[in-house]
Amino acid sequence: MHELTEERLLAMWESGSEQGPRTRALLLATAAAPPGEQVPDLSLAGVHALLLGLGERSFGGYFPCGAECPACAEPLDITVGTAELRPSVPPADSPRTGRLRAAGHEVTYRALTLRDLLAVDSSAPEARRALVSRCVVRVVPDVRPLPDAVVEAVAARLADLDPGADTALDLTCPCCRHAWPAAFDIAEHLWAAVEMYARRLLHDVHTLARAYGWTEPDVLAVSPARRRFYLEAAG
Repeated sequence: MHELTEERLLAMWESGSEQGPRTRALLLATAAAPPGEQVPDLSLAGVHALLLGLGERSFGGYFPCGAECPACAEPLDITVGTAELRPSVPPADSPRTGRLRAAGHEVTYRALTLRDLLAVDSSAPEARRALVSRCVVRVVPDVRPLPDAVVEAVAARLADLDPGADTALDLTCPCCRHAWPAAFDIAEHLWAAVEMYARRLLHDVHTLARAYGWTEPDVLAVSPARRRFYLEAAG
């Protein structure tokens, strides 16, 4: 795994600051992946595993976040441990495709990948159909566009093929005791941690540049502990 140094973190933040969430997920997962890994072709559970590993190595094993109870609107402050989010990645010898019969068609399908998400505009009216259609490897007899019954049947089976593709938390409101599943976007929360660290680091660069005339590489070459001392001295 690559180490997420401060230089790499700043470069990644700069590249992704004007990008959408799926491109940011690709940047984060690529930073976490071994050299040569074809990240866009990984299953979503595989991507999530990379993101959680990167989060643990770079920021620790917890994500602070918030939620709102859908029943009473009570705000909740939550700390989510990465162990709660760890996807169950299928063994290497697990089936990579599934088969089903729907509306008189024999259908072979595969799990969603990050490449699929990058290829489909999530705001488009037919985004869900487009994503599911990309997962259909073969349909006999062949028919395009796919019948609605085929799309729905494949959509219902995708989670079985890739456990961990959807990440959710079981939450309970401490006030009204309402319980509900809440979706948790690992890439979104990890990007928030990257952005917070990058902005704080750039502020440190600005402060030390004004105080000592250092360049950005000069500041990044100083260890965080020594940097804190110089910041305190400059203040």
